[in-house]
Amino acid sequence: MPIFRRIKIQATVETSALLLPEEQIAGTVDALRERLKQLELSIVSLEPTEPPAAALEVASDDPWSIHGQPTE
Repeated sequence: MPIFRRIKIQATVETSALLLPEEQIAGTVDALRERLKQLELSIVSLEPTEPPAAALEVASDDPWSIHGQPTE
């Protein structure tokens, strides 16, 4: 007869960066919570992070460049 053990798994989930208006953030988290609930998972804690400011800056106003470097 097999031996059964009760285990609990804790995992970290990370989404890609989302640019949302403040009023949509709660709804987005609620939608995630519902999808996880369907998988019998739950959110234990949330740690929102801001992407680095450099990633949000436009390197150049020149539409024919990539990251400020001219294209050929």
